[in-house]
Amino acid sequence: MAATVGLAACGPSVTVVPLATSTASIASSASAAPSASISPDSGASQSLTPLPPASDRVTAFFYLWYGTQEHDGAWRHWNQNAHVPPGDIASQYYPERGPYSSRDPEVLAAQMADLRSARIGVIAVSWWGKGEWDDQSLDALFAAAEVAGVKIAFHLEPYSGQTATSVVADIRYLLGRFGSSPALYRVSRPTSASASTAARPVFYLFAPSRMPAAELKTALGGLRGTADDSVVMIHSPNAVSAVRDGGDGVYTYDPLASPDSFAAFVAGCKADNLICSPDVNPGFDNRQAVTTPQQVIDRQNGARYDSMWQAAIATTPEWIGIVSFDEWHEGTQIEPARDFTSGTRTYTGYEGAWGTTGADAPDAYLNRTAFWVQKYAPGS
Repeated sequence: MAATVGLAACGPSVTVVPLATSTASIASSASAAPSASISPDSGASQSLTPLPPASDRVTAFFYLWYGTQEHDGAWRHWNQNAHVPPGDIASQYYPERGPYSSRDPEVLAAQMADLRSARIGVIAVSWWGKGEWDDQSLDALFAAAEVAGVKIAFHLEPYSGQTATSVVADIRYLLGRFGSSPALYRVSRPTSASASTAARPVFYLFAPSRMPAAELKTALGGLRGTADDSVVMIHSPNAVSAVRDGGDGVYTYDPLASPDSFAAFVAGCKADNLICSPDVNPGFDNRQAVTTPQQVIDRQNGARYDSMWQAAIATTPEWIGIVSFDEWHEGTQIEPARDFTSGTRTYTGYEGAWGTTGADAPDAYLNRTAFWVQKYAPGS
């Protein structure tokens, strides 16, 4: 029997077809994939042997902006919106390993193990400009990813003074630093923007509508046919934006979107010879991170995530993106979380998702992701 899931904040309701006859059997099938066992106190991961096959067609958006007093001399991001870590953080959820530093090698190793357990082969790391905190944190990330066999693309975020010319300069700068790294994600895919058959690095460009389209298309055109020619994914709900901006593909990154929008989105990409990446997410909750506007899309114990994956797979896209691995502020993370109470704060974990309880609950979204990746890219 199909269940109707209402998505009040993101469009019409969608029909979710159960993949098993009961929540218990759904949980069992999801937990069949290996997952990292993380100690909430130490932040260290247990070994994963053997590592499950990861898919380079699935990219998780990854944030490298967290810092702690102990590791970095000051809290970063966990204290956003006047919160006071470690008991009070800028998220409706609480990490299983507690508030952590994105520069801690043990944390990075554990996160890479989590990604591999979920069969995610690629991350798109958020990048806010040369010399910024995340830029200075990249070396440790690349080292951890190389060991784990995870590939890295870049998610170019908007920063003050960003222009079409600076975007291209940023691409050249990052390739100058990491172009020879085995962890850099490259893909051979000619598109309407570039006829190159070489394996090219991948960059996601967020909110490019802030820049004149003609200037961006000219600037990106200057990369074509050079050693720095790259796959540039344009953030947009439709393919025409990539054609207008001179990009190689489109990704949606919209946690508020309805999965009903995926079919037209992917069809447009295919018609224009563009790479398409509809992006799935488990829900949204930014109430602890911002004063306004506050928005919530309930996870519905995993039903929201399932509906997104089902809709995305049905369109047969080249790639699927996951929003997100660790964007705790907006509550889109699939990184392990736990129920936790500190003072007046009570945090929501993943208890009940796909029928999971107790020790199995923190890894529920990693395990379910592995399930869906196998459905989307069998054997990868």
